[in-house]
Amino acid sequence: MTPRADRIFAGALADLDGRLGVKLADMEPGEIAALVRACDREANPWRDADADAAGVPVRVCDGVWFWRPTIGAAAWLEEVAGPLMAESAQYRACLIYALVHAREPEAFRDLDTPSKIRRAATRAALSIAATPQEVDRAIEKALGMRNSSPSDADISDAAAGWANIAARLESQTGIPASEWIWKRSSAYAMKCYTDLSTFARAYGGGRHAPVREMLDELDEAVAARQRLKVKIARRVKETREAKDGDR
Repeated sequence: MTPRADRIFAGALADLDGRLGVKLADMEPGEIAALVRACDREANPWRDADADAAGVPVRVCDGVWFWRPTIGAAAWLEEVAGPLMAESAQYRACLIYALVHAREPEAFRDLDTPSKIRRAATRAALSIAATPQEVDRAIEKALGMRNSSPSDADISDAAAGWANIAARLESQTGIPASEWIWKRSSAYAMKCYTDLSTFARAYGGGRHAPVREMLDELDEAVAARQRLKVKIARRVKETREAKDGDR
């Protein structure tokens, strides 16, 4: 952990001990690990967004990296490759191709027939000198499978089409639509889009509309740590009561 995360972790342990009566020895290894992760997240709550904006890819093996799927790559995968290559093994190869070439618009040109897609995707998959498990882990990391993506409700609310989403982001942020499509991940773009939509619903027309409170990343990180502490304290209390009942 970073020095800041260490200080947050020490404060969390002190609070658990002083206010909730939970000592480090009372905690299970998994709870300690979860608390460490929560404190690390609170120390740098914008890490995922920063990494995405900076264009940090996921390492698969030597010389092979997966990018988080951009809008352009996701659109090709969902609207072109997906319908043509529905069989699971073929779709996996297409996904690998999309992650490898996510920021290369030219890599998707003319890939609009099953034979062209199969040839390009198979070549990309076979060029990776890694085990299937290593590739799967890299895919999961690149796709951000950690409950950080927008909810189904947010996505359906923003389902105006990739082009419209990029155009809206360009008008609101000043960042060109082409950059949103090819230089930012689709998850990051969708998060920005839904954040803007929520803000517009709340403050559109100069009037404050009723809307659920919007928490920024730091607020949510702090809240997550607090929820975890309460969960740990509840589990410790139940364990103690069960032991007392056995006496």
